Amino acid sequence: MKRLILILGMLITLPALATTMCAVDDTVVVVLDPTIGGTGNTYDNTAGTWRTTFSYGAISGISACLSSNYSKSQGGYIYGLTDNGNPVVGAERNGGHCWCKMTHPMASAWVFRNSHSASDCASDCPRNCAYRAQNYAALRVGLFGSIAP
Repeated sequence: MKRLILILGMLITLPALATTMCAVDDTVVVVLDPTIGGTGNTYDNTAGTWRTTFSYGAISGISACLSSNYSKSQGGYIYGLTDNGNPVVGAERNGGHCWCKMTHPMASAWVFRNSHSASDCASDCPRNCAYRAQNYAALRVGLFGSIAP
């Protein structure tokens, strides 16, 4: 009888041990699942920054209004994005095409959000990045899928 209880006890605890994960010291493991929607967002139009919270943590980033969408639809991305020959660094207000970039917890490529008039883009782009990252998987797929290894 004691052996049976011992064997049952081992069978119950072994699967729990199988879920243990080992990571090298100073390694950060972040779960970014584009199928999980966010729970809230904030943005700063003046600074061109945005932040979206999820059940597993938060992401934040920058936005830019550029003169071209470079033939991308929502979620399409470009590494090393330039506008009129200049590298895009965030908070640009050069046109009506809204671009978003995740900067925390990791950096993504620049991801196209949508097109507006230049004035609407300047006033709405950070809000659009935050809101769409919270509520639409298409933008999250671009942001999370473009993280460089």
